[in-house]
Amino acid sequence: MSEELEKTRRRVNALEYVLIPDLEGAIRSIEDKLSENERSNQTRLMKIKDMVQQREGSS
Repeated sequence: MSEELEKTRRRVNALEYVLIPDLEGAIRSIEDKLSENERSNQTRLMKIKDMVQQREGSS
């Protein structure tokens, strides 16, 4: 019985101190990358819109 408790305790510790923090870090990294891509796309769309307006204005 005590061996099973110790195994379970080790598993919980591994989850709590290793796996969960690693997953949270990965989530943060993915969220940051998605936000960066979103900003990049927004900037690109604004530049394209400006280029189209300039082209329409000069025609």
